[in-house]
Amino acid sequence: MRLQPKSLFEVQDDYEILASLEVVREVTNGITIDSSAITADSNGDKIIKKGMPMAKLTASGKYVPYNPAGNDGSENPSVILKRTVNVKDGDHVVGAYEVAKVIAARIPVTVDDTLRQKMPHIVFA
Repeated sequence: MRLQPKSLFEVQDDYEILASLEVVREVTNGITIDSSAITADSNGDKIIKKGMPMAKLTASGKYVPYNPAGNDGSENPSVILKRTVNVKDGDHVVGAYEVAKVIAARIPVTVDDTLRQKMPHIVFA
C-alpha cells in the first residue's frame, strides 16, 4: 500500500468556473453548437472555451458564442458552456449551465454590465 502523497497535475482547460455549487441548474439534454458559425484557427480547429456565454441563433435554434455586436440572436446569451469543445468535425451537443454562480475572472470574455444584465440567472462573482 502506498501512503505517500501523489503529485497532482492539471489537465488543460480543467479549471473550475463555478464559484458555488449551491444553486446550479444545467440545460436538460445539453445544447447543440452550430459548427458552421465558428471560425477556424490556423490549425483548422474550432475551439470554444469552457465558460463561454452562449446564445441561440434565431434562424437555426443552435447555439453560438456570445457576440455583443450581433443581430442574429448571438447578442442574447442565455447559458454558460460547461466544458471546452472543438467543433471542427461538425455540430456538437454539450452541457451548459442555465443557472449558476461563476468566477468572472475565468470567463473567456469581458464580464461587463451589459453581459450581467443579459444573463440574470448567472451570477458573476
